[in-house]
This record gives sequence, C-alpha cells and structure tokens, in this order.
Amino acid sequence: MSSARTVTRTVVRRLTRWGTAAVLVGGAFALPRRTRGFGVQTLMWGAIDLTLAAVTRGRDKVSHAQTLRRILLVNAALDAGYVAAGAHLAVRTPTLGGRLRPADARGHGLAVVLQGAALFVIDLSAARRLRR
Repeated sequence: MSSARTVTRTVVRRLTRWGTAAVLVGGAFALPRRTRGFGVQTLMWGAIDLTLAAVTRGRDKVSHAQTLRRILLVNAALDAGYVAAGAHLAVRTPTLGGRLRPADARGHGLAVVLQGAALFVIDLSAARRLRR
C-alpha cells in the first residue's frame, strides 16, 4: 500500500502529462474542419485536467488514504459515465436542432470516450495503490 501523498503526486504527474498531451493534440485536431469536434473537446478536457493538476499540486494538505481512495473510486465511476455518454454521442450523433453537424457530434463523442477511459485508468490504478 502506498501513502496518500505518494499516490497524490503520481496522479498529479499523470494528469499533467495527459492534460498537456490533450491540449497539444486537441489544438492540432481543432484546426481542420473535419476533425474540429474531436479537437475542441480534447483541448477543453486537457485544459480541465491541467487545472485540476495545478490546484491539487498547490494543496499542502493531503487527504487520508481511505478518503482519497473513496474519492478516486467515485471519480472512476464518473469516468465510466463519461465513456457511456461519449459513446452515445458518437453513435447517435445528435445535431441539437441543427447547431451541431453529425461529424462534429461523432468527434465530440469519441473525444469524451477517450478522455473518460484515460481518466478511468488513472483513477482506478491510483485507488488500487491505496488498498488496505
């Protein structure tokens, strides 16, 4: 079992790497019209990941190991929800009353699936390190 401080540092490092990659890749994919949905969604998730990593890095107090584990498991469940919502968006391609092209809906959905899956792995692997 790892300490809560060690696991928190690991999660912050992984979120920082993942967020940086998402911002860079998302920015590149947001430029061409045909991949804009995927790029914008990826870019925004990356920015959120980097913000969470920065806020967490700046905290002096680290949660108790079992509290942190519970938080990570709840996050993993939410991540699974992101995957399901993204898959629905990618498959059903709703146009939202004509405000969204089907290709953009598919791109947004695929980006959410990818993000949710990556966060699921990050959160669940960290929670496993905090087992009793």
